[in-house]
Amino acid sequence: MTVTQIRPSATDPMAWRRDSFPSPNAYSVSFTDGDRNELMASLDNVRRRGRKLTPAEALTREDFPIPRLREKLRGAYEQVRSGHGFVLLRGLPIDGLTVEEFIAAVWAVGTGFGHSLSQNAEGERIGHVIDATQQEATPRMFRSNLELRLHTDVTAMIALACWHKSQSGGASFLASAVTIHDEIKRRAPHLLAPLYNGFHYHRLGEEGPGEETATPYRMPVFAIVNGQLSCRYQRAGLAAGHRERGVPLTETEIEALDMFDEVARMPEHRLAFHLERGDMVVINNYTVLHARTKFTEFAEPERRRHLVRLWLDAEGFRAVPPELNLFAENGVPRQEGRTCTFDFKKLYGDDPRATGGMPSIELSETDTGR
Repeated sequence: MTVTQIRPSATDPMAWRRDSFPSPNAYSVSFTDGDRNELMASLDNVRRRGRKLTPAEALTREDFPIPRLREKLRGAYEQVRSGHGFVLLRGLPIDGLTVEEFIAAVWAVGTGFGHSLSQNAEGERIGHVIDATQQEATPRMFRSNLELRLHTDVTAMIALACWHKSQSGGASFLASAVTIHDEIKRRAPHLLAPLYNGFHYHRLGEEGPGEETATPYRMPVFAIVNGQLSCRYQRAGLAAGHRERGVPLTETEIEALDMFDEVARMPEHRLAFHLERGDMVVINNYTVLHARTKFTEFAEPERRRHLVRLWLDAEGFRAVPPELNLFAENGVPRQEGRTCTFDFKKLYGDDPRATGGMPSIELSETDTGR
C-alpha cells in the first residue's frame, strides 16, 4: 500500500492530540471499593485453595473469579485495542498490601487484557521498573533513573502499575503514532517513504541460535494492515542495528527520523501525567509511544520508585506484518542460559544525532490535559 492510499484518519480515535482530552477522566477508569474488594477476595480465594501468590506468573485467569470487575476491564481493553489506544486505571488496591500481593493484583488485572509475553531472554514475564544502576553493571535504560525517549517496545500491549512513585520527576509521556504520521504527511510527505521502508534493529544480545545480531530485514516504523496504521519505533535500537550491519543511515533516513522525533515531542501532541500509587496504565504498543523524564529517588530504600511491568498480547488484538517483531514471535523469546548484557548507556550515547529526548519539566495543568 502506498502512502497516498492511506485512508484519512481525522475521525480515527487513535489520532488524538493533547487537547482531545478535556480532563484525565476522559482516559481514566476508576476502581470502586466494590472492585477492590472483589479483586482482594480473588487473592484470598487463591490462598484458600492452598496456592501461593508468588510467583504470580504461575496463576491463570481462572484463578481470579472477578466477574464484575472483568466487565469493567472488558471496556478498558476495547479502549486500548480500538479507542484512544491507552487507558489509565486508577485505584488498584494498595493500602495494607505487601509488594507481592500488589504484584498478584496487577497480574490478575492483566488477565483482563490478554496473556503475558516474555520481556527478555531470561523469560521474565513480570518486569520491575526500578533504578538498578547500583546493582547492575549495565542496566537496561528502564532500570535506571535516566530519561527514556519516546519509543515502542516489542509487544502488543505494555502495562505499568505504580507501587511507589519517585520523589520528583519520572513523568510519563504518551504520543499518538497516528497523529505523528499524519503531521509528517502534512509537513513533509516525502519523508514517510523511508519510515515505511523501515530499518534494521539491533537485537541487543538476546538473539537465539541461528539468529543474527541485528535483523536482516527492515522493521517498518509505519505499516498498514486491514486499513489500520501501526508503528514500531526505538531510535537507538535502529541506529545500533545499522552500525552492526554496516549499513549507514542515509541523510534522507536521518531527516525522516529527526522529523518523527520533532513531531512526536511537540507539546500539543504529547499527553503527560504522573503515575500515582495504585495507578496502572495500559498502552497499545502499536499505536501509542511512551517516554519518561529523569527522576530523583526518595532517600529511604522502601520508598524508592517501583513500577510493575507486564507485556501482553491477545488473540485478535491487531493484525500487523511479521516484520514488526524483533524475533520470530512477539516479545523476547526465552533463551536458555542467556542474559542481556548490552551496554545501554553506550547504546544511547553512540547515536549523537538522536533528537527524541523529552524535556525534564514540571507538569502543568496544560500538560496533563486539565
